[in-house]
Amino acid sequence: MIHRETQLINRQTGGSIYDDLGIFVLVITTHGSEGIIYGSDGKGILLSDMYKLLAPKNFPAMKGKPKLIFLQACSGGIWILV
Repeated sequence: MIHRETQLINRQTGGSIYDDLGIFVLVITTHGSEGIIYGSDGKGILLSDMYKLLAPKNFPAMKGKPKLIFLQACSGGIWILV
């Protein structure tokens, strides 16, 4: 299931406003675990599903153009109290 955040990205990336752009940059900072990131609603999405949203068939306006994805997500289960 694609959650609210990814649905928003999907709606935004399908639009023609991207036709004149030469590059797409996505920055995400969140919590995660192996291969999963979590949205503000606490629901997880597979990274592979996120990348599929940026595939040419789902994001035709950016086909053949570079896409930079910066992802920062903690993935450990160990908590250190300072």
